[in-house]
Amino acid sequence: MKKAKFVPADMVNWYKPRMLFSIAMKAVISGTFGNYADRRETQAALDTDIKNDDHWKDLEEYYGGTETWIDIVSDTGDGFDSTFAVATCVAKQELEVENPETNGKITIPRAKILIFGGDEVYPFPTSEAYERKFKIPYESALGKDDDTIDEENRPHLYAIPGNHDWYDGLGNFIKIFCQQRKIGIWKTKQHRSYFALPLPNNCWIWALDIQLNSDIDAPQLKYFRSISDKMKAGDSVILITAEPAWVYKAIYKDNKSCERLSFFIDKFIYDKDGITNKKFKLPVVLTGDLHHYSRYSSKSTQYITAGGGGAFLHLTHNLPEKIELKENYKLKKLQSFPDSKVSKKLLLGNLLFPFKNIFFTFLIGSVYLFFYWFFYAEEQHVFYKNNDSSFSIYNAISKNCQLLVDNPGALLITVFLGMGFYAFTETKGFTPNIARFNGFVHSVLQIFVFFMVIYSANFPIDIDSLKFLIVIPDKVLELIKIIIICFLGAGVSSLVMGIYLYITNLFFDMHLDEASSSLACRHYKNFLRIKVHSTGLTIYPIGIKNVPKNWKMQHHKNDTYSFSGNKVETHLIEKPIEIKF
Repeated sequence: MKKAKFVPADMVNWYKPRMLFSIAMKAVISGTFGNYADRRETQAALDTDIKNDDHWKDLEEYYGGTETWIDIVSDTGDGFDSTFAVATCVAKQELEVENPETNGKITIPRAKILIFGGDEVYPFPTSEAYERKFKIPYESALGKDDDTIDEENRPHLYAIPGNHDWYDGLGNFIKIFCQQRKIGIWKTKQHRSYFALPLPNNCWIWALDIQLNSDIDAPQLKYFRSISDKMKAGDSVILITAEPAWVYKAIYKDNKSCERLSFFIDKFIYDKDGITNKKFKLPVVLTGDLHHYSRYSSKSTQYITAGGGGAFLHLTHNLPEKIELKENYKLKKLQSFPDSKVSKKLLLGNLLFPFKNIFFTFLIGSVYLFFYWFFYAEEQHVFYKNNDSSFSIYNAISKNCQLLVDNPGALLITVFLGMGFYAFTETKGFTPNIARFNGFVHSVLQIFVFFMVIYSANFPIDIDSLKFLIVIPDKVLELIKIIIICFLGAGVSSLVMGIYLYITNLFFDMHLDEASSSLACRHYKNFLRIKVHSTGLTIYPIGIKNVPKNWKMQHHKNDTYSFSGNKVETHLIEKPIEIKF
């Protein structure tokens, strides 16, 4: 059966009505039944590599030597332009990167290991989405040059799941990443959704699966306990997890992810309860989930978020300058990309909310249509014949209040409308009462706008004065009025939503996800290229400020694709991070 022609994906529109409903349902279903669909125990039972000495010897030989290179890409599989831009960079045999400090360029080799740090596809992990949004961009990253890869030296590919990969219980994630498949120039090697890799110079990668913000499961803990038996005291661990628990601890009051991460680190890396009988070093923790670059530092550990693999940009100006993980253990923010100044400018895009989120605007228009029909359909109603000679807010408020008193059904629907807007309010931060107040003001303002639009639209229309211009039946003119109500109401209401997101995010650090996803910004992508060498690690944070678009596609006879277009310009976000063991 011939495959359908590939159509490059646009960035996900998170404010589509269907998307809003689907996300809510998926979150409820996966959160309720996720544990029943958990396939990790089956993975553990089928994976015998951990006891296979030959397997570990092969890994040590491939990744060993005096140095090796690793790429970390997180939060990919969204719009084609941004995903493909990152894919082309990690696929190149040699990547030329601009160094802003020297105004020159450096060249770094392709990594032997490519690791995806969670959320490999958006919004849902269907097989079609993985194929269209993840596999084809990476399979096409080198075009026809893929054939030049020596099979024995084919780079290895690993991945951990994020919450979006978990929405189907990891079914499609396992098929793609845990069955030793080829994806472009890479070959998948893992058998589980978590893994450990031996690296040169007594360094290891530990990559965790945190399954929808749950406690780390027993088979996974047992796995890393077994891995510790293969290590020596004092070995260094590069820890990879799917969410920046340290940031969430600082910005969300009841988030427990940092407690779970600290539990794992204390027990299995620092051996505080004698579980491993060995203490290891933790030079760096890497993550994604927030779709930007940021780096925090303590005296002994770097905490790096690099979620710029292709998904919409998360703004950075809400990031705290300092984070207290626990008593006498503080982190300091050293870098972010984009920086706070640029981030605040990008936030202004929410003032164009009606145009950037046109489907949501149409949804609001349909709500206005329904309410107008419900409130004003009957001619005998006082609002159908608005005889005010001039616009009056006082008259508008008094008449609308009278309407709600006279019509319990109208009052009930108005309450539901207000509750809908209020439910949108984010109250996860450390000032929930202020957030609730902001949400209440927003919902009241939305209701006020609704009734003002209806009141204004019901001013007397001098139909006779219009008929000399064009012959239009009275009913058609009334229909035009209804259309105006829908468009005017939708535009003003959506604008109020954008203003609400702008103000609450800028001044109250609310709605980081909502104020960022509404922009659907494909730019400011990033990934990490890491060199493990004899004295430690060198981390190259690579940024893509502007993502090219309008790629020219070629469909080849073997059902593969290649794309040509503008060169993807890369630069160092900050100078290479040197970590000594």
